Amino acid sequence: MLSRNKFCIAAAAMLALSACKKEDAARTETAVPSVEAVRTAAEDIPLSFEFSARAQGSKETEVRARVGGILLKRNYVEGSPVNAGDILFQIDPEPYKVQLAQAKAKLSQEQAQLKAAETQWLRIDKLFKDRIVSEKSRDEARANLDSLKATTALAEAEVQAAQLNLDYTTVTAPISGITSMETQSEGSLIGTSANDSLLTHITQLDPIYVIFSAADNDAFKLGSLVDSGKIVTSNGSRRSDVFARLKFGNDSFYDREGKIDFINPSIDEQTGTIKLRAVFPNPERKILPGQFGRIVLEGLIRKDAIVLPQEAVMQGAKSPYVYRLNAQNQVEAVNVSTGFTTPRGWIIDSGLTPGDVVLVSGLMKVRPGQQVNPVFNETETASAAQ
Repeated sequence: MLSRNKFCIAAAAMLALSACKKEDAARTETAVPSVEAVRTAAEDIPLSFEFSARAQGSKETEVRARVGGILLKRNYVEGSPVNAGDILFQIDPEPYKVQLAQAKAKLSQEQAQLKAAETQWLRIDKLFKDRIVSEKSRDEARANLDSLKATTALAEAEVQAAQLNLDYTTVTAPISGITSMETQSEGSLIGTSANDSLLTHITQLDPIYVIFSAADNDAFKLGSLVDSGKIVTSNGSRRSDVFARLKFGNDSFYDREGKIDFINPSIDEQTGTIKLRAVFPNPERKILPGQFGRIVLEGLIRKDAIVLPQEAVMQGAKSPYVYRLNAQNQVEAVNVSTGFTTPRGWIIDSGLTPGDVVLVSGLMKVRPGQQVNPVFNETETASAAQ
């Protein structure tokens, strides 16, 4: 009976010891949590930027009458393309033909008087040299000649002005483009003031401009990274043209690429943005002035970038920070500087080096100084094994 009791006591002790070992193991697993992590690596990341935009003609010109009169004829179809120099309107030329004829007649009269004065001057000058006429007579002849030269020059200018006014009765297109609706119908009396001289508008659609604005901080950051060589274009240059794509309201893209051709040198004080302009070829006139869309800038590469998922970056009181593991798998809070965003997450401009292990999930259950067990995904595990 005693032996049986000893056996029961020994069995109970063994069960208790086994339970203690399992409890210790469970406590150990609880003390070192497993947390998902990534191992950082430097890589070249394509960048793209998207902005709200609006199209406008590359040239927009008002066609105005430069002389007054009755509008006789319109020689174009409203909304049709015209070329520079095409005749658009005809203003009644008859009054200006009369003015030109009068100016030419006056010029002929002045030229005849000038010719007579020249002959008179040559005669008087010869007689003066022969001491036949006085110096006063010679001076008077010279003054009369000079006066008639001046009046003849004035008459020539009046002929040119009359001819110019006659030419202005034929209104031509100053640029090539698309015409708008007429503002004055045939038979209207046209003036030369701001209120009654406008005839139509011409807008050049090929090429066409697309205007957009970027936040000044983003623009300055981009310029700084380009200057430092951290951002280059897709062909490896720092200063090549950045190409742009236009996205319409239905999320479809225009089938031709554009490029940035102007950056405003000043900042809009009200919005804190910088205005930029992209120019697109538009031979089929698929883009119209006033049309809204989105400009997508592409062709930029961020060199040797470290990218982290957005959930790995936390915002501290002074700066963003991440949880990094040291060699003993202990958690460290590291301040970082974030750059542009990509579909994969934040680009880290400073604070990390390639090879650092950064926690990306379960961040609320760990604290700095705590030891954790990093769990890598299949790609990270393969990279760590290499």
